[in-house]
Amino acid sequence: MKIVDGNDKDDNNEIDDNPIEQVRLTVSIKDDPTQPALTFRTWVLGLASCVLLAFVNHFFGYRTNPLGISSVAAQIVTLPLGKLMAATLPTKSIHVPLTKWSFSLNPGPFSMKEHALITILAGCGSSGV
Repeated sequence: MKIVDGNDKDDNNEIDDNPIEQVRLTVSIKDDPTQPALTFRTWVLGLASCVLLAFVNHFFGYRTNPLGISSVAAQIVTLPLGKLMAATLPTKSIHVPLTKWSFSLNPGPFSMKEHALITILAGCGSSGV
């Protein structure tokens, strides 16, 4: 929520007004456009967790007592994997043939945006086929 004085429309007037104290203390309401979101790490970890959770949940769905694994499991597992990938992948830029496009396997530290997108992709796989 943005509280603006009649005369001053400055970003300094923004306040964190989330009713949950833990969220208010840890999550900023401002977006950081410098954080990467759709990276190689996001696609690899997100698609892998989506496919794996879809397979495992469908496989265990045939049991007499079906067992389901939620996207929280993938969220917990992918954080250290993302940080490991950020530490080990090369930063060299890769050019896509016959286009002007290029991308880096490692654009910088593992970000909250990447982790949130991986969790969303994992949720798509865990919810059912």
